[in-house]
Order: sequence, then C-alpha cells, then structure tokens
Amino acid sequence: MNDPATEGFAAVVRATLTDPRGWQGAGFEFGFADGAPYTIVLAEGPEVDRLCRPYDVGGRFSCQNGPVVALNAERWRTATPQWTGDLDSYRRMLVNHEVGHLLGQHHPRLQCPHQGQPAPVMAQQSTELDGCLPNPWPRPWELACAARHHDEPIAPGYDARAASRCEPGP
Repeated sequence: MNDPATEGFAAVVRATLTDPRGWQGAGFEFGFADGAPYTIVLAEGPEVDRLCRPYDVGGRFSCQNGPVVALNAERWRTATPQWTGDLDSYRRMLVNHEVGHLLGQHHPRLQCPHQGQPAPVMAQQSTELDGCLPNPWPRPWELACAARHHDEPIAPGYDARAASRCEPGP
C-alpha cells in the first residue's frame, strides 16, 4: 500500500507528535525507534479491522487497541464527507485523536461543547462536527486533562469517572 497519498505517512506522524501544539503540551515525549512498545500503522480496511478486534470498525474507522494505533488508509487518502477542513489537518487530527486514546483520553460527552469554536480533538470529528470547527489539535482543557494522567500507564482501561472529569468549562 504505497501510493502518493500514503508515502509521507511516517513524516506526518512524526511532525504531528513533535509539534508543540500537540500532546507534548501535556508533558508527553515521543520517541521513534524500531521495536518501540507502541506502534502507529497505516493499513487498508480489512487489516485495520483485524488490528482493532474486538472493536468493530467496519473497514471504515481507525482505532487504538492496546499498544497499536491503527489508522485507516482510505480515510488518510480522502478524509470523510463530514470533515470540512483540509486533508493535511484531517491527517493530523486522526493521529492526535487515536494517540489521545493511547494516552488514556476518551470521547467527550458533548461532541461540540461550544458551536462555532474548534472541536475537541477527542470528539468524533470524522463522523460529526455538530456546529464546531474542524480541529487537529488538543484543546487546552484536553491537554490539562491528559497532563493529570501522564504518570499513569499508557492505554489504561476505560474509566467513566475519569472520562467525565475531562470536559470543557462553560
């Protein structure tokens, strides 16, 4: 699966994860090495389905499952009809969203807490913007939430109490 749309994948991932607007703002540092304990892969739908099991991503979505972030190559190539931003921003949002799950972050209760404002990066922007603007970067409150958990294990199990504490202010 090496085509013009996917050949710069590693460079986009590296640039996104080392950008100061990203999860580094919560105290996380990212290294890039063969044999790393966490992997970000770009794959076609059937392979993403396999990597995401037991989650059902239907060949269309991406996921974080244990130490693997599996990004759907078709989404990488074209984004989604619901995404109203540019393709480069979509790719960065996809990386930050799924790596956010790896860092223990969850979808916010309200996908668009403030209409007309940038969406939370952990909102499901691939399927709905609900009046928010497309946004590839964690919002300040998302960074604050992630920073409170930076000393916990990467990819912790779901905790509804922790997820509900990480919501935007009024």
